[in-house]
Amino acid sequence: MRVAVITTSYPGAEADPAGHFVQAEARQLIRLGHEVVVFAPDARATGDGIDVIGGFSLGAFGWPGAAARLRARPYRIAGVARWASHTRAALVHAGPFDRIVAHWSVPSAWPIATGDASRAELEVVSHGGDVRLLVAMPAPVRAHVAAAIARRAARWRFVSESLRDALTAGLPARLRDDVEAIACVTPSHLEMPDVRARSRALRLAARRPIVCCVGRLVASKRVDRIIAHVARSHAEKQLVVIGDGPERGRIERLARRSSVDARFLGLLPRDEALAWIGASEALLFASEAEGCSTVLREAEALGIRVEVVPVLE
Repeated sequence: MRVAVITTSYPGAEADPAGHFVQAEARQLIRLGHEVVVFAPDARATGDGIDVIGGFSLGAFGWPGAAARLRARPYRIAGVARWASHTRAALVHAGPFDRIVAHWSVPSAWPIATGDASRAELEVVSHGGDVRLLVAMPAPVRAHVAAAIARRAARWRFVSESLRDALTAGLPARLRDDVEAIACVTPSHLEMPDVRARSRALRLAARRPIVCCVGRLVASKRVDRIIAHVARSHAEKQLVVIGDGPERGRIERLARRSSVDARFLGLLPRDEALAWIGASEALLFASEAEGCSTVLREAEALGIRVEVVPVLE
């Protein structure tokens, strides 16, 4: 079977953390004997047998997320349209395909995959940001997009029940029934490299016990709340912050004012980030907007306790 994977996030190198769960699923399809072609903005093949077709997007996609990048450079919205148009044409040129998997309902499923005139089976995967975008749209626009996907897709996969319910709650009754008829809930496939030796080395080299937080440094991740929590509850430990984004400067200043021993490592290759999680006593988590958090699943796989910072802090 020939499978097209359309995604706005995909690793540009083997250790790149961007869209690693999409790559993991594509590799799983390869292992099952399928031929896979990935369509992703500004992406390159990583030597794992998966063909990758990139497309210029004016930098609309990438770390720390499309929403943050578009707010910082509004002209990049033209890049989203350009990539969508290019990818729709590339999908036809590289076809035919037996199946299309569109990660993120907007813009991968709509307008790209829904505009495909072939008979290829369409599966849509919603990870979180796309559902939040749909929910924020005016009701008629949200209904138009959801209806187009429901007409074309054989399956609409959500990584959590809360995401599915958040979308369907805002749809007209008949359209809600149409979406629920093709909806399923399945977490993304996860590949875990062996980082035990590196975690032990980091733990031994640390001057004091470590707690960590991992993710984009944007307002919705509420790393400010984590700083306050560490100041009160883990003052004797070092906080390791992995990730980058527009909130970094503010959070670093907050850590200094709060006398928190915080080490900001920026964006790391995925295996190194996992090693730091494995070296920690706990992963601290305070995000207000998640579908099915990959980092929580990674911490669980590494046997590291997750400490959810209370919302009221």
